[in-house]
Amino acid sequence: MNSLSSGPAVRATVTDYHQSFRARERGTLADPVDARPLPDQRELVAAFAGRCEEHPLLDWAEALATLHRERQRNPLATAGIDCRRHELVARIDGWVRTRIPGRYATRQLRAASLGATVDRMAAAHVHASHLLHTAERVSDDRVHAAWYRLALLADTWTDLITSAPMPGRTKG
Repeated sequence: MNSLSSGPAVRATVTDYHQSFRARERGTLADPVDARPLPDQRELVAAFAGRCEEHPLLDWAEALATLHRERQRNPLATAGIDCRRHELVARIDGWVRTRIPGRYATRQLRAASLGATVDRMAAAHVHASHLLHTAERVSDDRVHAAWYRLALLADTWTDLITSAPMPGRTKG
């Protein structure tokens, strides 16, 4: 038997890995990046445009915007794209749920899914950007209305995250 593939040291490493994996799944073992507060609306909008810092939620926000752009370009693929969007929304909600204290997370996520809010913001950003680049005049009322909708959703995001007790956030 090969001493590199068995023995107490390997068993201990595998056990530690499984325990840390389970803890990560339960949300009781936080990564340093994950301990950061939720991104603000400016960081989300930057992620929709493909310019984001390292943060899991920003990566998912960028992926949602990419899916919305693909949905615009390829309407025949809507069903598959929507499935991927719903998976990302669920992933965001699950990730947030592990970082917000229990009772608050349940109440907050029932009231408004943070993942669904990010998805709506991504859709609004893609739509507004598309109008900005394709409208005959930038002053077109449709362009203004689209950016106004994104601003309203950004305000909703801010309201949701400022009321959430997150690690690294202090009141004051």
